[in-house]
This record gives sequence, structure tokens and C-alpha cells, in this order.
Amino acid sequence: MTLNRRGALLAVLALPAGCAIQPLAPLPTTAIPAPGGPVSLRTPLAGQRWAYRKLDFFNSSVLEGVQETVASVASTIDVHRQTDSGAALADERHAAWGQLLRDPVWDYPMTFEMPVPLWPASLTAGAKTSVHTHYRMDGGSIRYWIQVYCDVRGWERVTVGAGTFDTLRIERLVRLDHQDHTRAETLRQDTMWLSPEVGRWVAREISGRFRLQGSSGLWQNESREDHFRWELTAWR
Repeated sequence: MTLNRRGALLAVLALPAGCAIQPLAPLPTTAIPAPGGPVSLRTPLAGQRWAYRKLDFFNSSVLEGVQETVASVASTIDVHRQTDSGAALADERHAAWGQLLRDPVWDYPMTFEMPVPLWPASLTAGAKTSVHTHYRMDGGSIRYWIQVYCDVRGWERVTVGAGTFDTLRIERLVRLDHQDHTRAETLRQDTMWLSPEVGRWVAREISGRFRLQGSSGLWQNESREDHFRWELTAWR
């Protein structure tokens, strides 16, 4: 958690009860049976687009709208990202669809030395995969260690702004060395609801936690990173 985030939370606690900001409610989901046959995602093609709204878990505010467009499916699959106002966001890159070479959604984009799973190759409940590799920050030369566990939890029906979808719930656990050397034990959780029909997730939640080293050299209590949800509002 940044100092600004911690200060904001303290300010919320100081508000009168009637003015308290409410955290984001859990995403309503319903467990459903798996389809009878094989499951395949819509093939990514240049020009495919998804629109999301981004929400803050701590206060339920809508932060921005995000537009994501497949810009290239040549040697890699590149997803261009921007806000509704047209401001550029860091792009996403896949070696193959669901195998990330660049992940832009955290506090800084990470470019991996080998692909890491955004979802497993097998879209079957119970499928698991794990990858150890290294990443670099944009423009950086230092290699940082990262490990990604990915698990298909099962089928769930989800309703978001774009409609109701049958989805696979994918959970990822990410351990990494952070570029901030005062951090220890950085652990991130990433949950997405992947729609075969849409070819991408219709909802996604990310959060993280870590410990900071104090001036005395001792490790302080656990701190938290930002906690966000994206919900699909339109797609084509």
C-alpha cells in the first residue's frame, strides 16, 4: 500500500458513521455445471475490443473506463490499452493467447523472460500450472524473480454491465521480488472470470500484500497494495 492509500484509509476511519465510505461488495456469482464438451476460447483477431470499468475495492469508486483492443496477432498477440478519455496505458503482450510476455495491470508493467500463464492451456476445472522466471521493468536492466501459480477453480455464472456470462473462475497466486528493496514477501492474488464466448475475462480482481523494513532494520506489520476490480461493459 502506498502512503497516500494508507492516509486515505485513516481519513475514512475518522469520518462520522453516516459518511463512511463503503468497500466494494463481492462480485455475485453462481456455481454452474461444466459444459458437456470441450471448451475453447474465441480466437483473438486484430480489432477485437473489450471495454471495462475499473473500480476501487476500498471505497467502491469507479476510477476510469478502460478500452482494450487487439492490435496485432503476428509474432505475438499485442493488446493496446487506453482510458475512455484516450490516455495511453501500458500494453499487454502474449506469446500465445493466455501466455503473458508483458503484464501491465500492477504498480508497474513487468516484461517476462519466459511466458507466464494468465490462464492455463487446459480450460478444465482443476487444471493447474506453475512457472518460475524473471522479469524486468520498462527500461530496466535488473532481473527480478517471479513465480506464478495458476488454477482453474470451476464454472460460475457472472452478471456484469455487458450481460450475463458462463465463465471459468481462474485464480493466480504470484510471488515476486519487488524493485522496492525495503519490501519483503510480496504476494499477489489475481482472480478472473474467463468467458469462452468473449475470449477474455469479463471480471477481474487483483490485490497484494507485503512487509516493509523499518528504520531499525526490523520487518514491520503487513501492508497492502491497491485492490481493484475490472468489469466488462461492452465487447465486439
